[in-house]
Amino acid sequence: MQTCMQVRMQMMTDAPAAVTPRYEQAYETIRGMIVEGRLRGGETISEVRLADELAISRTPVREAVRRLVGQGLVESTPRGLRVFRPKREDVAEVYFLRAAIEGALVRAAALRITAAEIEALRAIHARSLEAASRENIPDLVALNGEFHAGIAAAAGSGRAGEALRDLDPLVATYRRLSLFAPGHRKASNDEHGRLIEHLERHDGARAEALMRAHIARAGRRIVDAVLQIEPPEPGADKAARLIANLDSLDADDAAL
Repeated sequence: MQTCMQVRMQMMTDAPAAVTPRYEQAYETIRGMIVEGRLRGGETISEVRLADELAISRTPVREAVRRLVGQGLVESTPRGLRVFRPKREDVAEVYFLRAAIEGALVRAAALRITAAEIEALRAIHARSLEAASRENIPDLVALNGEFHAGIAAAAGSGRAGEALRDLDPLVATYRRLSLFAPGHRKASNDEHGRLIEHLERHDGARAEALMRAHIARAGRRIVDAVLQIEPPEPGADKAARLIANLDSLDADDAAL
């Protein structure tokens, strides 16, 4: 009987783009297992076991793991490899950076976004609402990423988009923590709906304020979730400062 990993690898091999290198297939499969929580934070992993589960040789797995280490999703420790465990300071810093970049991007997008791009965002939003109603977290995480990527593309800033893509492996994992609670899913979808309204009216100032607050709130939800998993260490001043920076961005667009 095939494992979930083997099924995923088989689907990628059977797809029309069957020329995808084995290490790329291994990377996408292992990354997906981390993002979806099937490989849990702090869990020890081995290249040998992953190769066995994926039914491929160790070489592509080694290349995939090296890439995941570079992206921060896997950590190399004296005791071997393990899946990264989110830390409060890392979440706060990543989401502060996201808020700064995406706030600027949505303001730029508001100036030039087309009717077709608005409709594309509406379609993603509708699918997100449907995924939330089914409590399909993997789909919701993927659609959330599509929504934010759509706004970034509408802004037309290649370098800013690249900066966000560099953060994406970590952000995709964090999103699952943010969207796990039903109330959080509703808040996120509601704010996406309001972002579409601001973009349709080409109101860059309100779109920027909402995007910054939207991302800051998501970051705070993840920080709170991490606190439940792992209590703070004594004297964690750096984390407190970074969280305060994040909280300072939570200014509602309605105040404008």
